[in-house]
Amino acid sequence: MDSKELVNLYLDISEGLLSKLSLNNSSEDDFDKYLFILSVEQSLDSLAISIASNSGFEHSEFSSYDYINKWKELSYNHSTKNIIKKEFDADGMFNMLVLIKKALHEPINESIIVSNETLNLKKLNLLLDRYKEFIIMLRKTLEEC
Repeated sequence: MDSKELVNLYLDISEGLLSKLSLNNSSEDDFDKYLFILSVEQSLDSLAISIASNSGFEHSEFSSYDYINKWKELSYNHSTKNIIKKEFDADGMFNMLVLIKKALHEPINESIIVSNETLNLKKLNLLLDRYKEFIIMLRKTLEEC
């Protein structure tokens, strides 16, 4: 299976997981949240590989990088670097993914007045929507170039 097909496969998996999430703090629900994040990360990894291979981007160690470092490398040296760099900003998709992962790993401290960030369905939907917009923007830009 090529990387473009993997992007769509992992995206479909993440959409399926998101549609069955109820955020009721059960162990199955927690497992699905982790799988959702993993699916998005794997899709991002496959998208980076697809973009690099289709555009002739060459870097000797690129394939050994994790998904975030692949995107950082593309943000420095690729024709779509402006689109990619925007997603590394404080309100960008990559930062959103980091914050969601942090919320998954940190238990909610209910003993303080201002509780730490909780994870809700709206944030997960927003992440997935931002990712879909990112894919569309990259593909349209690469088709036009």
